[in-house]
Amino acid sequence: MRFFFFLALATHAFGAGIGSYGHLLVADAPDAARNGVRVTYLGANGYQFEFKGHALLVDPYFSRVDLLSVALGSRIRPNVFRINNGMRYLAPGSDAILVTHGHFDHLLDVPAVMAKTRARLIASPSSVGLARRAGASSGDAVKPGDVRRIGPWKIRVLPATHDRLFGKVPFAKTGSHTGEPERAADWICGEPLAFLIEANGQRIYIDSGGTSLRPPPNEHVDLAILGVALPDSRVRLHAALAHLQPRYVLPSHQDDFFRPLSAGFQFGPLTDFPRVQRESAQQNGSRLILLDYFRPWTLPKAKNARSEKRTPKFGATN
Repeated sequence: MRFFFFLALATHAFGAGIGSYGHLLVADAPDAARNGVRVTYLGANGYQFEFKGHALLVDPYFSRVDLLSVALGSRIRPNVFRINNGMRYLAPGSDAILVTHGHFDHLLDVPAVMAKTRARLIASPSSVGLARRAGASSGDAVKPGDVRRIGPWKIRVLPATHDRLFGKVPFAKTGSHTGEPERAADWICGEPLAFLIEANGQRIYIDSGGTSLRPPPNEHVDLAILGVALPDSRVRLHAALAHLQPRYVLPSHQDDFFRPLSAGFQFGPLTDFPRVQRESAQQNGSRLILLDYFRPWTLPKAKNARSEKRTPKFGATN
């Protein structure tokens, strides 16, 4: 509990915005062609991918429960106003919602988003169980090694780990649970997952963080979205990039998700973006980028095989 009060103080003392990294921000121009996979950042570890009228969501979370409610163990609920406001930026329908694990900042809003989009939930067994207890009508429980093909998307389910806070995974309690989840601690981590998404001949790897105990697979990808919220995930970043060899690196889950999206992007108190920059710069051929809330960016197609090996450039595109 004391840890959350420390976070509250640190958030006010050390939070910084994204403005000083404007040279890394990418976004589509208003008249940009949309012939590739379009990526929209939704905050925390939330994303929308679009291709040819189809959409795929990962960890959509708009409610942004305040830190005090989490620290005090208060009852938390999806914020309908904030969900509706966030969904104004989404495509009219979604094929599926992928969930990396069961914490509230990944799963709390999913039943409400499912009801509005009629999207199919793809998540671990424990996350599907949580979502159903919170009102979701259904869920596709998957495990590492599973593959799902939906619309233009090929989705490979991969194993992952969750970062530790002071040596422990937050809200990791397991066992038998009944009834509707009411407090942040009820939204247990469960079995963390990562996903490799393929569409349009492009490959996107996404996780919400992890440890060096389980690096990503040896796969060449176009875009690696890697959670870097906590020290564990930053320690494993160098090895993760070496395994994935991405053309683009998008650090994720580094905003202060206790602040409403309307307040603008602010780095979380435990993030260390300068370290992320240093680690990314060591990976030849990968370009570090940032996305701001609700500003879509179309992932460029690789022009040829040599483009996978080009040297990094750290300017804006499009």
